[in-house]
Amino acid sequence: MVEMALVVMASMVLNIEGAKAAESGSSVGAPSKESKTDIEVRVANYRNEPVVMGYYFDQKMLVKDTVLTDANGVAHFRHEEPYKEGLYILHFPKNGQLIDMMMPADQTFTVSCDTAKGAVERMKIKGSKEAETFLAYQQKMTNFTKENGKLRDEYKAAGGDQAKKNEVMEKSDRLTEEVKAFTEKTIAENKDNFISTFLTALKDIEIPDFAYPETYTKAEIDSAKRVKSYYYYREHFYDNFNLTDDRLLRTPFFTGKVDRYFKETVPQMPDTVAAEAIRLIEKCRPNKEMFQFFVSTLYNMTNKSNIMGMDAALVALADKYYLSGEADWADEKFLKELREQVEDIRYTLVGLTAHDLKMPSADGQWYRLHEVRAPYTILVFWEPSCGHCKKEIPKMNEVLWKKYQKYGVKIFAVYCQVDEKPWKEFIEEHNLDEWMNVWDPYGRTGYRKYYNIKSTPTIYVLDEHKKIIAKKLGVDQIDDYLAHMFGLPEPERQETQTSAK
Repeated sequence: MVEMALVVMASMVLNIEGAKAAESGSSVGAPSKESKTDIEVRVANYRNEPVVMGYYFDQKMLVKDTVLTDANGVAHFRHEEPYKEGLYILHFPKNGQLIDMMMPADQTFTVSCDTAKGAVERMKIKGSKEAETFLAYQQKMTNFTKENGKLRDEYKAAGGDQAKKNEVMEKSDRLTEEVKAFTEKTIAENKDNFISTFLTALKDIEIPDFAYPETYTKAEIDSAKRVKSYYYYREHFYDNFNLTDDRLLRTPFFTGKVDRYFKETVPQMPDTVAAEAIRLIEKCRPNKEMFQFFVSTLYNMTNKSNIMGMDAALVALADKYYLSGEADWADEKFLKELREQVEDIRYTLVGLTAHDLKMPSADGQWYRLHEVRAPYTILVFWEPSCGHCKKEIPKMNEVLWKKYQKYGVKIFAVYCQVDEKPWKEFIEEHNLDEWMNVWDPYGRTGYRKYYNIKSTPTIYVLDEHKKIIAKKLGVDQIDDYLAHMFGLPEPERQETQTSAK
């Protein structure tokens, strides 16, 4: 059965935004002549109870105002400054009922409703054509959904009667076409209102029928179709979004859909993510609220990413928007910390050539990183007093060095302390003498800056050209990576199981 496109109330808890209800600025009583928002809510059998005006933002519901109904069940939401337009929610805390409502530019209207189940079907709005139109759309969609539910029941009851099932599917197809036609009609008749922008944004991207050479086999056509469809979908993903209309931010689906686009459609490669993020942000630039929201949101996305190398996308966004001064909403404290963060990681981005190091070994022999001839070089910064190093460095010798030295892999190990004795003792104790063990007791190479040494061990994997191809990995992860690169069997890991307590 085909799913119906329906604007529905989300069952989530409203979050408090800023002030408490008593400090919201809403009022009950005689309307002010200067009031730009005067929404009267009449609620049947709901006397002296709170009514919450909330709105959608960034996949959350936020509280805007709370007003008590009077003895007649009437609440007034009044403000000198109008609410920002978008999709709002009337919430009745007494029984948890929520009703979606379009907030138009003209905010002088009356809502009549109750708090029983299915309240939207009985709800009435007077005084705002746009709010009335959206309510009529909700009610029509509710009817469509009920009809679709009946068809589902019919399909299930048909059992093995294929003829009956086919008949039900034909009805379902006709109903789906009726939904689409009604939606398109509503969009066409409300071009100047937000409901048109809102419903357009809900529409899926339609993939065209592509032409293929006559010589293609079915398998070749299927393969080409998948590729073309993907790139078409990715290129046209925002076609139905008016990215200069900040009212879309105050809807339950917009930012979630964009979030899924970056997580499920865009390849998780730093350069691609950065390019797509900048492409979206630049589309939003004419609208300052949209511009600010997506600069902040997409920067945070890269900052929180656990994908190795995504810090390159972070640096790209930070350089272009924050550190250039374009993000004029960012305070000095944030910018200072961001600048320091970017400078810390700027030299260690995956894909960059590693900074060259020339250091002496414990026996006085000099080694230069860029002169190491190896298909892969493991560059590790460590110190014997570090508890984690005491485990990882010997493990690196057993798991990586003994296994991959025959394939030409080298280990360039930088000792990060100045006391020579414990260093040499550790090397001797754990048989690390075949490594390139080097140090810089006076810090002349600046290795802490160029390799962002905040803790030990810090490990990088370099290719034959000394480009950084992996970083901040554990020994087992490097083992997996090298086994894959050399075409070896996947390393077996002994699972450690703990009993639940």
